[in-house]
Amino acid sequence: MRLDTYLTYQKRYPEVVKQDLVFIANSSNLLDTYFFDDNDALVDITGATVIFIVKSKPSDANSSAVINKSITTFTAAQNGNTLIEVTKSDCSSLLGNYVYEIRIALADSGYEYILKQGNLTFQKSLYAAS
Repeated sequence: MRLDTYLTYQKRYPEVVKQDLVFIANSSNLLDTYFFDDNDALVDITGATVIFIVKSKPSDANSSAVINKSITTFTAAQNGNTLIEVTKSDCSSLLGNYVYEIRIALADSGYEYILKQGNLTFQKSLYAAS
């Protein structure tokens, strides 16, 4: 599954975008992610770290996250593009409702921005293998 996600970070007044997602459990899921600045220009994310974390509930410790990925290799860093991949093994035992967050830590400024949060549902595929 591939989902295009367009994320904007604002340096002055950050606003977290709320978006609910649905992934297929026991399957690879991709978030094709683009980063934009306040002026809607693509951000060069070279040297940055993109963090994707999934928890059972918001109050869980990061160490208890069911998925916690730090991404430093990007599809096209100069064009603000990366893929966040949740592999089959990442979600083989996950079904039901969770919460997630995507954040970026920029190398040049050291600032970290929360870009997107929401509910993430892992559901079974509708396809029945024979």
